[in-house]
Amino acid sequence: MPRKPVNPSRKLHSQQPIYTPYTALTLDESCLINTYGEAASNLFGFHENDMLGKPIGRILPALSAKLEDMIEKTASPIRLQEVHMQATHADGKTFPVSVAIRQDYQQGCCRHLVLVRNLQERPKA
Repeated sequence: MPRKPVNPSRKLHSQQPIYTPYTALTLDESCLINTYGEAASNLFGFHENDMLGKPIGRILPALSAKLEDMIEKTASPIRLQEVHMQATHADGKTFPVSVAIRQDYQQGCCRHLVLVRNLQERPKA
């Protein structure tokens, strides 16, 4: 009997986690994830295909609310310096991160660069 293919997102977060000190993401003007690479996959446990086009609130709930509030209240570019918050891993557990964000306009489109630093202690080998 043929085996069913493994869903990559399930496989990713069921493996032993890889310590990832930081990652970078980009969001569009609606705060949907545009770039999400291997470091983000290792940090959050979601496969890239599962996250592209998804709201940032799926992994950084507090950032989602903060961004919406800042976008409504300011006309100038957003710059957020080192805010500590909880991130959500694919397994449902939360963990501490530090987040910085910068808003830019490229070819008339608003983009947000999000830098995420893992505040968990590096596991002992």
